[in-house]
Formats: sequence, structure tokens, C-alpha cells
Amino acid sequence: MADAKHAAPHKQSTPRSSKRKYAKRLQPADRREQLLDAALRIVVETGFTGVSIAAVAERGGVTRPVVYDSFGSRDELLEALIDRETARMAVAVARAVTDTAMTPDFGSAATEQLPAMLRHFLGEVCSMPDTWRLVYFPIDGVPSVLRERVAAARDELRAPLRQALGRWLAEQPDADGVDPDVLAQVVQGTIQTAAGLVLDHPDEFGVDRILALFDYVFFRA
Repeated sequence: MADAKHAAPHKQSTPRSSKRKYAKRLQPADRREQLLDAALRIVVETGFTGVSIAAVAERGGVTRPVVYDSFGSRDELLEALIDRETARMAVAVARAVTDTAMTPDFGSAATEQLPAMLRHFLGEVCSMPDTWRLVYFPIDGVPSVLRERVAAARDELRAPLRQALGRWLAEQPDADGVDPDVLAQVVQGTIQTAAGLVLDHPDEFGVDRILALFDYVFFRA
């Protein structure tokens, strides 16, 4: 009989690790929104080059097959992201225009409505900074397939601005030689710069400071 001290040591059973955590089951539409939210954060933090099916799955706390169930490819996911954020911006622009036009305090003159509209819009921008950055700011590695979509989104967002500026020009007695299309491009670029300042340096460049410049340049100068 083998000496007890030479007997094979008894293996203590190690406790099993906790069961693998699975992502909460969501309806397909809700899952798509969750994954698009994850992709948006990745784009803002690292650029489009950081977006992959694996990266979105990890950020969303799901497996890659779950992502593929919602989006057939990375390109499809990014196209859906651009479409969603563009639609959000369009709603924000329309809300700024409509709410300002329906506010009695601003009257009907475009000279009164434009500054109020801009204030409202910058407020919308501040409430959805990631969307604004995705559509307007130069983000590294924008895939060529998306560049046309981003450009089209900017054109769509310029349309209500072009209309508002057209009404404002019609009220100016000496604006016959002003090209409204050129003006819309210039103002849109200025708004883009202003939004960048408000988002990146809110303590230094607040909305009131931006609006004071617009008021002087476009409505008083």
C-alpha cells in the first residue's frame, strides 16, 4: 500500500466562473439604435478608421453576429449612421426655424428673426455635439463612399438658411447686387466655425459672444 505522503494530492475543485453575460435582448429597431450610438462614439473619439464590426460589437457589449444581424457590413452601418445623424440635424434646423417664426416676440421681420433663429440653432448644436461633429467637422478617414452623403447633408441643411437669408435680403434697400447663394455659403461656413468654437471652447466662446459678432456683421454693419 502506497505511503500516504506519496499519494496523489487531492485536487480541490475550483469554483466555476460566473456564467457569461449576454447582451440584453432588444427589439431589432432598438438594437440598431444602440449599435449606431456605439459607432457614433467611436467616430467622434477615433475617426471613421476606428469603426469596425468588432469595435462596434465591443463598444455595444454584444457579439459580432449580433451586429451583422442589424447591418450587413461596415459600410452599411456607416451609411445608416450618416443618414440618422443627417435626419437629426434636419429636424433641429426645422425646429429652430419653426419655433422662431411662431414666437410673437420676434415679429415677422427677418432682421429680428435671423438672430433669434441662430441662437436657437446653436442651442440645438450644443445639445447634440456628436451629431454636429459627424456632419460638419472634418473627421479623419472619411470613406469615399460617405463623402457624397456628407456633402449632400450639408446642402440639405443650407436650404432653410438660404430661404431665411433671401427674406432678409428682400428687406434691405441696397442689397440688389448681393448673391443669396454666395451669402448662404459664407454664412453657413461662419456658423460652422462658430459652432466649433462653442463646442470646443464653451468657457471662452459662449453663444452670446458669437451672436454679438453676427449681430454686428450681418445686421448692423
